[in-house]
Amino acid sequence: MIEIDDSDLDKAAKLLDGIPGALDKVSRKAVRAAVKGAKKEAAEKIADRYTIQKSRIGKTMRVAYRGAGAIFSSKGPVNDLSYFKHNPRSVLKHRPPKGQYLYSQVVKGQGGTIAHAFLAKMRSGHVGVFQRAGHGTSNASLPIDKLAGPSVPQMLESPTIERYMEKHLKERFASALEHETMTYLEGLHV
Repeated sequence: MIEIDDSDLDKAAKLLDGIPGALDKVSRKAVRAAVKGAKKEAAEKIADRYTIQKSRIGKTMRVAYRGAGAIFSSKGPVNDLSYFKHNPRSVLKHRPPKGQYLYSQVVKGQGGTIAHAFLAKMRSGHVGVFQRAGHGTSNASLPIDKLAGPSVPQMLESPTIERYMEKHLKERFASALEHETMTYLEGLHV
């Protein structure tokens, strides 16, 4: 949760002192202006850090306005590992040679091979990264698990992304509050 610095609101309150309802009106507009484009910025920051397909990021984020505030949230399940960078890129027709494993990279610049993992296409057409429980044991009766990467909410909680978004939204709110206050005061003098 991002807390707004009271000093910005205090400055606006002093300038708008004596005008009923002005601070509430100005702060609502400033909050809307500050949050506008936050989803796009968050998606860009996630795409800068993670190898996930950009089209899968924005669908989980929402901005809801409550009174004079706004709530920027993200809700969604973990993402299939196949949505991130991996090699081979497509399902192989034949089993790969022994010792050749699937390579996956979730965070840019970090990645590695996953022993005994493979790409498979389900009947529904979905392609996923799977691994037999037991990791390579020859027991074919063990279940096959689908591998997953982080969800969009988990990616947003990454310290670098969280700090960036918090700092950027605070700066945008301070700038928008000052602009809306001056615009409101200029409108009174016309």
